[in-house]
Amino acid sequence: MDLPGAVTPAAKTGFAVGLSMLAAVCLTVTAARYPARDGGEPPRDGTRAEVSRPEASAPVRAGQPGTSRFAGAARNAADSGPAGFAELERRLADNPGARDLVLQKLLPALFEQDPEGAARFAELQSEPALRELAVRQVALLWGARDAERAVNWARTLPDAAEREATYIDIANGFSSLDPAGAVALREQFAGNAHPDSALSNLVQQWAGFDFDAALAWTNARPAGAQRDDLLQRLIYVRAASGEPAAAAELVDESALIGEAKAAAVASVAQEWAQHDDAAARDWQNQQAN
Repeated sequence: MDLPGAVTPAAKTGFAVGLSMLAAVCLTVTAARYPARDGGEPPRDGTRAEVSRPEASAPVRAGQPGTSRFAGAARNAADSGPAGFAELERRLADNPGARDLVLQKLLPALFEQDPEGAARFAELQSEPALRELAVRQVALLWGARDAERAVNWARTLPDAAEREATYIDIANGFSSLDPAGAVALREQFAGNAHPDSALSNLVQQWAGFDFDAALAWTNARPAGAQRDDLLQRLIYVRAASGEPAAAAELVDESALIGEAKAAAVASVAQEWAQHDDAAARDWQNQQAN
């Protein structure tokens, strides 16, 4: 699989903080939606909840050496220091109410030492919400480091819904380094037939870096519902950024018709009215005639 957009070392350095923030936000949102409790809560509906897993074993706690279900699979990483995989597993077991924070603190360093080991650790989690958190963080980290290897790993996940969710997380991680490349990566899985919310979100992120490039790419898409959705998103971004008149020009120049155009007009008029209600009304009336 060819991934566009070569990433330079300087770009990696420049976006490192953005990746950390992205991983933290994703973990926090997941934890807020599915609070960690004894026994756990289900992860996102229709994504990773039904993935085939190894048989569950008793959680490993301090004072139980040699019982880690992961120790044999990643012994070298587990012996690399106090924050090895075995230690991570113990801390997760000892802090059921703060697993997202434990993963956020310890898993990135282990991933840097052994990406495959970190992926295997995530896959071996038998509790659904914990697996959700771990697989997602590995996908974000690996997407930023080597998106092609990350996709190859995601293809081995046994559940189709989990694979799809992981592809999205990988693209989000890649976007922290190369927004255009992340869009191209997501397009390979989303296609062009139907709107894809993950693709729309990535295009919106790209527009924050290079609006003109994102718009040109969108205009070059095949006509259809997906392109209409992307155009509406970009028009709203321009209007919400304090440039409603420029957004109105985009509507006039776009290929939007029917309900898609009406929705774009409404979103621009709503933003414009906050700055110049009279101008917004005049433009909206022109569109209606």
